[in-house]
Amino acid sequence: MRMAGFIEVEGLAINGLLRSARLEECDNPRGWYRVVAEGVDGEVLKTPCAEEDAARRFLAVVNSYLGRWGGLVEGRK
Repeated sequence: MRMAGFIEVEGLAINGLLRSARLEECDNPRGWYRVVAEGVDGEVLKTPCAEEDAARRFLAVVNSYLGRWGGLVEGRK
């Protein structure tokens, strides 16, 4: 698992290079969340922690990209 910035995760999602994304609660600060995403190559990425509302909005954007373009790379095999 490696750290990745929000822009990197969004870029992977829009290019069809993510398989899934979910929220994970952070230990510090309590009540904040990060996005954990799995790439089509199996690599697991996690973003920095963000306030709950911001993390949920970001996840919604990533999931909308996954719904449109998710699996495109795998579909070409």
